[in-house]
Amino acid sequence: MKKKIFTLMAGTMLATSIGYAAPLTDLAPGETTIGYNHYNLDQNGYGIDDDSFYIENALSNKFTAGIERNGYSSYYGSHTTDIYVHYKLDNNVRLIAGDRNYSGESDKFFYGVGVSANLAPRLDGYASVITNSVETGWQTGLNYAMDGKTSLNLGYKSDKHDHSSARDGVGFGINHKF
Repeated sequence: MKKKIFTLMAGTMLATSIGYAAPLTDLAPGETTIGYNHYNLDQNGYGIDDDSFYIENALSNKFTAGIERNGYSSYYGSHTTDIYVHYKLDNNVRLIAGDRNYSGESDKFFYGVGVSANLAPRLDGYASVITNSVETGWQTGLNYAMDGKTSLNLGYKSDKHDHSSARDGVGFGINHKF
C-alpha cells in the first residue's frame, strides 16, 4: 500500500509542470467507457467552466484509444479536441500520446505519462501529465466505483499555455463502462 501511495505522489510531483486527459480508468480488451467531467477553473481570479466529454476503448491488454472534447465557457466558445492512445507499461503506469486540436485552428502532438493506484476497495487514485509545444499541465484525482460499470470522479487539473497564467481548479465527473 505504501508503494502505491508513493507511486501516486511521485507521479503528482512529476506533474507539477506538465497535463490534460480524461481520468485514468482500467478497461478490459474490447471494453468501452464514456464519461463527462465538469471543472471550475480559475485564471487570475477569472472563473472558467470546463465541460468535457470523452469515450475510450481498450483495443488490447496494452493499448487504449480515446477522444475527448473540452469546452471552455469564457473563451468565446473555444474548445480542444484530443485524439489519443495509452500504452500500458504495467497495471499502474501508462504512456500517453495524441493530437490536440485547438478550436479548429491548429493541431499539436502531445505526449505524457499517467500513473494509477488502488487506494482502497472501489477507490483508485491517478495522476497524469501531458505536454506539447505550447501548453503544459497536469491532472490528479480519485475514481470511486459505484458498481462494476459506473464510477464517480473527483479531480484537480491545471494547465498553462506559454506566455499566460495557469488555469486550474477542482472538478467532478461520472463515467460508465460497457
